[in-house]
Amino acid sequence: MFEITNYSYIRYIHSFEWAILTFYILLILGMAFFYQTLQIRKDPIYRFYVKGVFIKLASSVAFCVIYIYYYNGGDTVSYYETARSLTNLMVHDFGNYLTVITQKATLENYFLFDQSTGYPWPYMYYDSQTFFVAKVMAPILLIAFKSYLVSSVILSWISFFGMWKLFTTICRYYPGIETKLSFALLFLPSALFWGSGILKDTMTFSAVCWYIYAFERLLAGNNRIRALLILAVASYFLISIKPYILIALFPGSMIWFFHARISRVQVKLIKYGAIPFIYAMAFVIGFGVLSALGNSLGKFSVDRMLETASVTQKDLKQDYYQGSSFDIGDFEPTIAGVAGKAPAAMVVGMFRPFIWEARNVVMLASGLENLIFLLLALAISYRIITGPGRFFKLLFENPLILFMFSYSVIFSILVGMSTSNFGALVRFKLPFLSIFVCVLIVIYEFYRKESALAKMAQTLR
Repeated sequence: MFEITNYSYIRYIHSFEWAILTFYILLILGMAFFYQTLQIRKDPIYRFYVKGVFIKLASSVAFCVIYIYYYNGGDTVSYYETARSLTNLMVHDFGNYLTVITQKATLENYFLFDQSTGYPWPYMYYDSQTFFVAKVMAPILLIAFKSYLVSSVILSWISFFGMWKLFTTICRYYPGIETKLSFALLFLPSALFWGSGILKDTMTFSAVCWYIYAFERLLAGNNRIRALLILAVASYFLISIKPYILIALFPGSMIWFFHARISRVQVKLIKYGAIPFIYAMAFVIGFGVLSALGNSLGKFSVDRMLETASVTQKDLKQDYYQGSSFDIGDFEPTIAGVAGKAPAAMVVGMFRPFIWEARNVVMLASGLENLIFLLLALAISYRIITGPGRFFKLLFENPLILFMFSYSVIFSILVGMSTSNFGALVRFKLPFLSIFVCVLIVIYEFYRKESALAKMAQTLR
């Protein structure tokens, strides 16, 4: 198998990897084409399937090439090298491998590795969240012949299934705009790039997609045991890698749950009168569950989250981030301190870096995307200002959009409050960016169709 000594960054992609990659890509695309052929007879939405898989795989290859030849390594390579040491340990001594992946990281367990297996990077080994990524990658490396390129592509392919499930779910609710929704969920350039490598973000975005899909299936009453299982696994991945994502998801989930029940009530007085009750119950249950998960959430627990955000924000704007820092101002880790910075943080999370803040090609691409999102949001904002009632009616009559909107707002504030570095920001936005763009598209289409109907009615008069 292809071997590289640990603690030496990969300088190039070996020809062996390209040969194995060709085989895997042909195999994956062959299976995708066969699956699309079977499914498209039942549902025309599968016309996007092969194209989505191909673009996802191509994005992974581009990610690897850019990180090896442009960035000369990075966290993605460190994840790979740490996972490779686990894979070697799995092959050499499966008992010690089970010990390492099931027990806490200790110095004693660290020395279960040796020169024949290579050693995991210490800063990843002793961080449970980063080491979890390496644990997930170890079996993938085994079937990828321990190739960085091939294992990245396989992970990217696996993550695509969650994106596809969410795409089909949203299209089922909002038919007729599948092409536009495919741009948001399957073909958004920054989401494809940052969600196609060996990074936390690839796994967490896929977990978010599976979470929303399973929650919707649970509410719809379709195979609830399977939905609960998927929901549990997705939540476990989020808690294990980035717990604050679950914190952003949970309040909207509770609102969606209660709102879906109330929306079935036919009497408008009862239905709209219950709205304050919905939000109160969502807050109480959400706060209670997140508090109960305190130990699992660690530094992102309810009582420590604000302090964590403040400390992280101050760190990410230090000089050693080489000029890519920005500053929304320091804030106290209190409710009042967060409330004062929430609007600025939300703008950061949703729309920055602005195009004039780009310092390299990758940042420029993100800036161009953000400019489009900003213009779309401004067009929608104008409609909201001139008729706020219609906007809130749209949200309350569409629990899925209400959920995605609340998740986008909460997550953008969390990211904006805890990030002061554009390099980190473009990656941290991934778990909510595509969902936020979906919200913009659905709301924009709602107003566009409303205007078209109004013009048609005026013409008929």
